[in-house]
Amino acid sequence: MAALESLYRLPLWLLLSISIIVGVNAQEPQSPAEQLSPGIQNLLPRPLIHFKLGSQGEIITSTRNRKSKQWQKVYTSDSSTTDSGADPAAPVVGVNGTTLPAYDTIVRAVSFPSTFYSPLQQPPFCLVYSFDQLIDHSNNKSGTFQQRYYFSYEFYEPGGPIFFNVPSESSLDNYDGSVTNSSLNGYLAQMNRGAAVVLEHRFFGLSNPYPDLTEDSLAFLTVDQAISDILYFAQTVKLPMPGGNKTTPTDLPWVLVGGSYPGALATWTMAKHPGIFAAAWASSAVLQAQDYFWSYFDVISQFMPRNCSADIKAVVSHLDDVFTTGTAADIIAAKASFALSSVINADDVMAAIREPLFTWQDLQPYYQDTNAGFYAFCNYLEYDRTKKAYETSGIGVGLATALPAYGNWTAYEIRVAGCTGREESCYGTHIANESLTWTNTTIDNPHRSWAWLYCNQLGWYFSGAPQGWSTITSRLTTPDSEARLCSLYFPEKFPMGVTASETHNQTAFNVEWGGWSINTTNVFFANGKKDPWRAITVSSDLNPQVSTDSRPIAVADGGFHCSDLVMQAGQADPTVGAVQTLGSAYIYQWLAEWYMTHNVTRPANATSFPVPSTLPTPTISYQAIPTNVAYGMWQENVVISTVTVATPTSISAASDAAAPTAPSGGSQVSTPARSSASSSFRVVPFRWLQLQTHAFPWLLSVGLVLVS
Repeated sequence: MAALESLYRLPLWLLLSISIIVGVNAQEPQSPAEQLSPGIQNLLPRPLIHFKLGSQGEIITSTRNRKSKQWQKVYTSDSSTTDSGADPAAPVVGVNGTTLPAYDTIVRAVSFPSTFYSPLQQPPFCLVYSFDQLIDHSNNKSGTFQQRYYFSYEFYEPGGPIFFNVPSESSLDNYDGSVTNSSLNGYLAQMNRGAAVVLEHRFFGLSNPYPDLTEDSLAFLTVDQAISDILYFAQTVKLPMPGGNKTTPTDLPWVLVGGSYPGALATWTMAKHPGIFAAAWASSAVLQAQDYFWSYFDVISQFMPRNCSADIKAVVSHLDDVFTTGTAADIIAAKASFALSSVINADDVMAAIREPLFTWQDLQPYYQDTNAGFYAFCNYLEYDRTKKAYETSGIGVGLATALPAYGNWTAYEIRVAGCTGREESCYGTHIANESLTWTNTTIDNPHRSWAWLYCNQLGWYFSGAPQGWSTITSRLTTPDSEARLCSLYFPEKFPMGVTASETHNQTAFNVEWGGWSINTTNVFFANGKKDPWRAITVSSDLNPQVSTDSRPIAVADGGFHCSDLVMQAGQADPTVGAVQTLGSAYIYQWLAEWYMTHNVTRPANATSFPVPSTLPTPTISYQAIPTNVAYGMWQENVVISTVTVATPTSISAASDAAAPTAPSGGSQVSTPARSSASSSFRVVPFRWLQLQTHAFPWLLSVGLVLVS
């Protein structure tokens, strides 16, 4: 039972992924869109490969030709299994003359030669190193803990820079792809003949100062301590390579690289501690603390298919009306139509129905499967069961068709989550309970660690849009209803009933750390137009910042969340590629300035880039949002009925038939386009997992590079 309580919080696509990884053969309920999907494998992006690059940084070929069968093997068999259809494993020779192991080989014995340029076999990318990190940077006597990291010097030449992928809000496991040139971090290392490293965040994965995640232990999990970790690591670590004891930021230039929260960490580090690091690349950097975070789904509403957004808005508006002004019978029927009859409170009901919308964040330029995830959900909504055809005009099928279809989709997800018959236990947040979801204090629980950061410093409480602005999520969900999660996770610090503004001070945080208007130099900001987290970056519609030569900002028209951190995305979308090129040129320029001022010789084989001012700066047109909306408040003290009924044995309203097989040619929803409306977002209690993995599509893609 406890296991089910933790599993129901996983997004559907991640649940399905896990079932493949562990080889579960149990029968799952049939998806309402099963006939629209060619198979489970399409729920996951194809893995990246290790690229061979030309003299100008273009991708020529891969060092290993991965086939679909090989990729599928990652999830279904032991890594030692030989695939008869695989290409022969071949060693890869680094630019410095070293020989790396084949990418499907684990090297267990590692040795370092005395002469750097002699042939040697480097350790595998997935080899985990550890570093003695201070527990409390304000007290050097507090002791140390082991902080894990990956490292590669595949492309390094003496004098080359260190590209430091700063810690992310997840376990280090499977992030070894970020030290290869399939990631931006490794690509920059290759272009500049440097080394690449990625560090695990304190209190995530196995980098823990204490053996548990109790509230007392988590007191040392703060933005300040995380940034101090970055500084102390760079200034103290002896990197595992020849000459690794002389690689501090005073010996060699260090470049910070990060996306989303790590992008913010990189930016805050540069602003608070100027002069230590040569440069930084901040992708989708979420800089603005914001309690009333309704704007997340505004971006999705702008660029999702118009017919789908029209119907979602109609369903949400209808349910909001029912729960605020409807009769008891109306409320009972509304809950039953989504298989949520036993859920007591309306805001919990409305939070529970939005899980499909979160799959927008899984999209990338190289992964926009129209038969899975977000588009499968929209396809299902947009099938007109009367006309026996898909609605493609952009108007939508209307409430009468969309409401039962949406309900059926939600009922399916509830069954997959194992919550049928126990919906209040799964989705209710008004009453403290002893579910392991909230009380599990064992280490390597990223949901709990991430919740601590959000509750104490960052906010970002997903909510319904202000009045006067259309929304694809309910206005019954507010920052205060989000703050209940803080009470469930951490009842000692946040007693039940605490409000969002009582959990932390967002204004003070933004004053201290800079927010949208942060003052930095030598930081390249990269964003994607279709990234919902763009709302709290320097490219927000609410407060777009101006790009300058000292603080360049580029926005990829076809970019999603952290797209520029994956080299494959630049190959799939030219606007992402243009951002990567411009950013690489700025990094090259800032490194040149460092070498000149520090009188250090730059590696002769570093690839040169054009002067940034000669390159175009990708940008977008921002949506105009009225001031009264942009800085509006949520509606408080709304009277919401809490009618409770027993879960019926059968729910006819949620038994809508699955849509027929989609004709060949892809999605049946209308082409995504900008709409005049905005939106907001909050998910069911498992939203803390979804928040924690807001960069997960990038992790999944990059992390699979070397898995075999």
